[in-house]
Amino acid sequence: MSGRYDKRIFVLTLIGLATLSTASRESAFIGYSELKGKKVVLTTSFGQINIHLRPNLAPETVAAVHHLAAKATACTSCKLYRSEEPPPVGSSGPPYGLLQGSLGDLAEVPPHEGGTIAKRGHVCMIPRTKEFFISLKDHDDWGVAHTVWGEVDAEDMRGTVATFLRLPVHEVKHPEFGTIMRMLDSEEPFSISLASDAAEA
Repeated sequence: MSGRYDKRIFVLTLIGLATLSTASRESAFIGYSELKGKKVVLTTSFGQINIHLRPNLAPETVAAVHHLAAKATACTSCKLYRSEEPPPVGSSGPPYGLLQGSLGDLAEVPPHEGGTIAKRGHVCMIPRTKEFFISLKDHDDWGVAHTVWGEVDAEDMRGTVATFLRLPVHEVKHPEFGTIMRMLDSEEPFSISLASDAAEA
């Protein structure tokens, strides 16, 4: 009797653990295997920016961005506001070679992840913020200071992203670090969404 009872308890425990595991997956974040090969799309008035997610480099950040893109409500804080062409050869800037913006509607500030140096086309989070940038050059001199979580389609780098380099900007001095930044005269809001299955194929 005792052996049969113990066996029932064991089976019920396994069922409970399986249920808990599924609930945890749904309430926390989507796993690496489910995000591999996925894309998100930033839609601006100048066109789309398709970003291949890189969960192998930054799983928690990718999960947070994917969750934001999957929401039915609009990202009211999503905007691009800084546009800087790459500096002359041999110079580290300014300008600094980036297109910067905000994912202000993220549920929380993502952690710093990975040890990847930002290369041209990479999408990176600025540590301890909800701000991100698209790298317009290889930033070997910045080391692994930023979380690389995505990569922009090459076609969009030549198209939509390049368009922002032709927009009017003004210079602003960073109040803490003294960095001279080139800010867009008019901030550009964007929407973020999941790419369709056809677009991901």
